[in-house]
Amino acid sequence: MKSIKAISLMALWTVLSLYALYYLGAFENFRNPVLIVPISLSLLGIHMINMFIYFKVGGNKPYEWKKLN
Repeated sequence: MKSIKAISLMALWTVLSLYALYYLGAFENFRNPVLIVPISLSLLGIHMINMFIYFKVGGNKPYEWKKLN
């Protein structure tokens, strides 16, 4: 249950972050050489925060699929 909660929080964080990038025009200006570094660092930051959320909320135990018997 903790893994599902962590995954849902990660999805919420990712959607809000990508919406913020879209609002700021990152997807329209990703070919601009000046904006490549800040956009890529923000995407890296989104990924690192997702990992932090998963390990803090979900713990170190990975999600286990239900076994079919």
